[in-house]
Amino acid sequence: MAREVGKAGKTLSRKLWRLAALILSFGFMVWLLIKLLAPWVGALALPLAFLAVVRLLQDKDVEREVLAKARGYLGESRVGKALAGLPPGWRVFHDLDLGGENADHVVVGPPGVFNVEVKNYSGPIEVRSNGLWIRGSRRDDLVRQAWRQAHKLRELLGVEVQPVLVFVGRRLKGEVGRLPVLGEEDLLPYLRAQSHRLAFEEARKLMAVLERRVR
Repeated sequence: MAREVGKAGKTLSRKLWRLAALILSFGFMVWLLIKLLAPWVGALALPLAFLAVVRLLQDKDVEREVLAKARGYLGESRVGKALAGLPPGWRVFHDLDLGGENADHVVVGPPGVFNVEVKNYSGPIEVRSNGLWIRGSRRDDLVRQAWRQAHKLRELLGVEVQPVLVFVGRRLKGEVGRLPVLGEEDLLPYLRAQSHRLAFEEARKLMAVLERRVR
């Protein structure tokens, strides 16, 4: 088993808890206002506050925000568990701070350093050599994100970093330019198949730098 540093999805978990706290605070404020301004409502204050929270969650923007973070968290957690199945000698860093954004998973092993960016989307996904399409829309932003994070890691570590874009619950195996785009089940076979090129001492130094960046 690979050694893990950090917890997969930690940043998104914190954001979800903050959202939950805000939504509960909204419900409490509604209940309190009803109690103060309409005390004759009595025991109906709590059901009315609950109804207000339900209506808030039905707002398209709120619903989209909650579901996006929840899907992201579940995706990062699933891929994190899969990466733990790498052989001894590999190390997996979860939720790495890159200054203004986080890398979902950074993997260091005999073949080198890999930045694993996880996405959890519904709908059809098409991988072409010249672009990535999700539900019929071209998503160059996801490709740029993966490369941007790899460049930040290269500046931090002083070595080449290979980005990998992984989609949860899919069977995908393609490339957009030089960016591998894989399904969740195809990630470990891809990593294991890479040629060994990283010396143990160099890997140890890189791991020490990355450990200080785990959130």
